[in-house]
Amino acid sequence: MYQWLILGITVITLLVLMIKKPIWLIPLLGIAVALEISTTWYPDLGIVGKMLGMVSLTRFTSLALILAAFFRLFLSWEMRRKLGAIIKDPLTIILVIYLVLGAASVVYSADPGKTVAEAMRLLVLFAVFISIALLIDKERSLLPFQAVHVTALLLAPLTFYEGFSGNLIWQADHLLKEHTLRVNATFVDPNIFARFIILGIVANFILQLYTRDKSTKLAYMACLAILLAQLVLTSSRGGMLTLLAILIVALIFLPNRKAVLWVLGLGALCGAIVLFIRPDIWERMLSLTQGFAVSNPQRLYLWQAALAIFKDNPILGTGLGSFQTVFLNDYIALKNVPDGATLSHTTVLTIAAELGVVGLTVLAALWVVLLSKLFKFYSQNSGYLSIFNDYNNKYYVGAGYLLWILTVFISSQGEGRFFEDPILWLSCALLVILGFNREYNIKV
Repeated sequence: MYQWLILGITVITLLVLMIKKPIWLIPLLGIAVALEISTTWYPDLGIVGKMLGMVSLTRFTSLALILAAFFRLFLSWEMRRKLGAIIKDPLTIILVIYLVLGAASVVYSADPGKTVAEAMRLLVLFAVFISIALLIDKERSLLPFQAVHVTALLLAPLTFYEGFSGNLIWQADHLLKEHTLRVNATFVDPNIFARFIILGIVANFILQLYTRDKSTKLAYMACLAILLAQLVLTSSRGGMLTLLAILIVALIFLPNRKAVLWVLGLGALCGAIVLFIRPDIWERMLSLTQGFAVSNPQRLYLWQAALAIFKDNPILGTGLGSFQTVFLNDYIALKNVPDGATLSHTTVLTIAAELGVVGLTVLAALWVVLLSKLFKFYSQNSGYLSIFNDYNNKYYVGAGYLLWILTVFISSQGEGRFFEDPILWLSCALLVILGFNREYNIKV
């Protein structure tokens, strides 16, 4: 019964936001991404559930965003003019090319059914991207950062409870049980939780740039300590490496180097405290020194399979979403862990196997466009010393969203979700909007 009640509350809330305040659906998407546990909140919806796929708050919010944006698109000539500008943006064009490439691969796919399913999922995410770009404007470009930052902090009590009590409130049945307790909070996978925490850390950096008050800055520094302690409790080796890479890039792209160095210092302190209490986490981290054959044999054979598939199908690959099918049918001999994974966990190798050199070229072009956007923002705003005017200095906001995309990309080399992650599409939408003139700032 409670599931139907939660469903009713969700639908009513989203309807109100769609009609009255659609702009708030965008930060809500950032919050919903953190609530993978919401898949357990809702009842079986039958055919509707099958159409939505896995029923979750993220799916409901995505649908609400699409409906809110496209309803206004039909009613507003200004919205249609803005849509034209969005479609002409180089970043949109690259995303469309990837989507078309993936959909077209059904012609030669080793598993046409999965290719169609993956193409449909990308199409929905592309619609979310368009919807966010239509609904948001530059004045409110910090909203997603604020939402993710606050959400990551609100998960701290649950994180510490799980980490020090040993009781996980939710763990999907299909996940392998590990020797080290890995905190996942409201996420299926501790690695994805670690990714979200790093997104919160990046958001903290950007929000600090727009804060003058010293006491508020100190509060942000204290928040960093909490976020870092949460990250350590995930025991995510990929998360630690991702954070290190993001900190190095942040030292280059952002001016608040004190905050980055503060994270390094705090990270060492918080890590030492947590590792003193939970020495098993340290043992897990040290396993990396033993090589992937020992520390993670699953990923090793998945890498070998992806490279073998790419070698045999170098130009176009075997079709979007077909990795698992091809692996099980033709390369199963490489699988040396009886209950090991069969889905690829590395984005670059997945694209290489499924879409070949053509897919990798599109991925490289995406990064060229992203970096060129950031350099353009820098050239337009490097003359402004005041970063507190969002109109005059969009470089720092743009750098934040680029760091978000980079976080998702780096962590996806160990987990696999890149184009499938809503945060990528949200960040791309904001980068498109930041490049617009004021004439496209439409209040909704």
